[in-house]
Amino acid sequence: MTAEDFEKPKINTTAGFWRRILALLYDSLLLTGLIIGFLLIITFIFDKSFETPLERLFLQISYIFIGFLFFTYFWKVNNGQTLGMQVWKIKIVGDSNEDPTIKNLLKRCFFGFLFNICFGVNYLYIFLNKEKKSLNDIWSHTKVIRSD
Repeated sequence: MTAEDFEKPKINTTAGFWRRILALLYDSLLLTGLIIGFLLIITFIFDKSFETPLERLFLQISYIFIGFLFFTYFWKVNNGQTLGMQVWKIKIVGDSNEDPTIKNLLKRCFFGFLFNICFGVNYLYIFLNKEKKSLNDIWSHTKVIRSD
């Protein structure tokens, strides 16, 4: 074996836990900025501070919608990568390495949200699965691979 064998991963190597978490951290910072911007604009337009339960529910649903839109948009338009995924050189592909469909990406967002509110069980499953797939990978028929 040469030194190059250790430096370059094999094509379509599944991304590991830490790359995914660090990419998610980057993306969460971007998403937080988008949500704060949305909140500032909506507060300025309506000139009030959303205090009733119905108004708070509207904001919470809006935040989830912004998250789904953010991830789905970047995955579809940007070759399966968000900005955080570009930094950590990982991307989303279908199970057969094809481009994922919008339906699969929306499923991925939904199941990712659902399983992550259950104490992060989504990402903990990566340690139990020999293919390093999370629960939302399995249910949405996608996988996260290294793109170096």
